[in-house]
Amino acid sequence: MPLYDYHCTGCEADFELLIRSDTVLECPHCHGARLERKLSLPARVAAGGGPRETGGAGETGGGCCGGACHNH
Repeated sequence: MPLYDYHCTGCEADFELLIRSDTVLECPHCHGARLERKLSLPARVAAGGGPRETGGAGETGGGCCGGACHNH
C-alpha cells in the first residue's frame, strides 16, 4: 500500500494518502477531487538496513523524559 503526497487545487492543501484498492481520492480538508500528485522522496534507511534512530534512551539526554522520572 503506497503512500502518496497530493496537492488540492481547490483549497491549496498539501497532504498524504495511503492508497488501498478501495481508496476514494479526495481532499481530506474540502473533500474536493481536483488533486495533483506530488513527487515524493523515499525514506532514508540507515547503514544497518533498519530505520534510522533519532534520539532515544541510549543517548545523552536521559531517555524517556530527560531523567526526571528518577528511574535511571
